[in-house]
Amino acid sequence: MPAEERRGTWAETLLSFVQRYPGVHLREIRRRLSIPIGTLDYHLYRLGKEGLITVRFSGGYKCAYPAVVEEIGGPIPDQDQQLLALLRQSVPRALLLHVYLDGASAPSGLAADLATTPQNLSYFLRRLETVGVILREGTGSERRVRLVDPKRVHTLLLRFPPLPEDVVDRFIRFWSELHP
Repeated sequence: MPAEERRGTWAETLLSFVQRYPGVHLREIRRRLSIPIGTLDYHLYRLGKEGLITVRFSGGYKCAYPAVVEEIGGPIPDQDQQLLALLRQSVPRALLLHVYLDGASAPSGLAADLATTPQNLSYFLRRLETVGVILREGTGSERRVRLVDPKRVHTLLLRFPPLPEDVVDRFIRFWSELHP
């Protein structure tokens, strides 16, 4: 395939992927699409210069977003971009889905339910609080975590679905279940 034709294919594939999964971080794009890192950087830069993609740092990750989403008639609002970046990670996504489906929950039970450490849970609870999606109420054994706006989470998950689980994700989950 000629180099010029290949560049168009990479750019189109990348743009389509970012439009479908906004907030995905660059290493995940590279892993999912098998794009060499130099090629990925080049096309992100080029698509950014053309006003089609924006890239921003979120929680230590460089994440990509479409510059305009047709359904909403403009860019994804800043707070939703931050939330989408979190939803691309397994623990915050599982946490939000758990609280969305089961309602307000005690943090002490959440770590066990999500198979994560209390420290990891606390880190993501703080990040989700900062984005304004969860609220921690009460003290001690009465402490509960609840969604501030369940409809917002529902809308974002419907509009921008999670990345499909791939073979590596399934293996890691399987392995962690064998060795708790």
